Amino acid sequence: MRRIYGYGLGAFALAATAVGAQQYQNWVGPNGEQMPGFVLGCPTGVARQVVPCGGMGAPLNVMTAPFVRAVPDPIIFDGVTTTPKQFAVTKPATATTYRFVNPCDVDIRIRRVGSMSETVTATTGIRYLARTSEVVGTSNPSFVSIMAVSPPSSPCAPELLYGNGS
Repeated sequence: MRRIYGYGLGAFALAATAVGAQQYQNWVGPNGEQMPGFVLGCPTGVARQVVPCGGMGAPLNVMTAPFVRAVPDPIIFDGVTTTPKQFAVTKPATATTYRFVNPCDVDIRIRRVGSMSETVTATTGIRYLARTSEVVGTSNPSFVSIMAVSPPSSPCAPELLYGNGS
């Protein structure tokens, strides 16, 4: 009887050790490298294999910082119609993004141009839908050209606000 208990106790000890070892295995990357505990890992669908979250292949993007203004007041583009209109703009040195607000009742197009003589057309630039806003990464334009895609029924004055974040 003691022998049966001995075998049973030994089998239990082996099983407990195997389960415990399995619970504390490190996560590994696609190439078999150990993933440190401070890196947020997203599962890949392969057992115990993760990739850092936020990469192009990851199923989960890392949360980004909210948009924060770099200047107190927006640049307001008054009098936008179906005829392209150019404006001079100055980007603050610390700004990495801008929020573009289109309060108009029509879609508009905006394009960075090299001089006040260049213009946006109905097929160039970025189209912003009516009554929407969007935060976009910024270059360093000196001039922009804006036009409404169709005639607005009321005065159209989109806004551009430089800042950081998204």
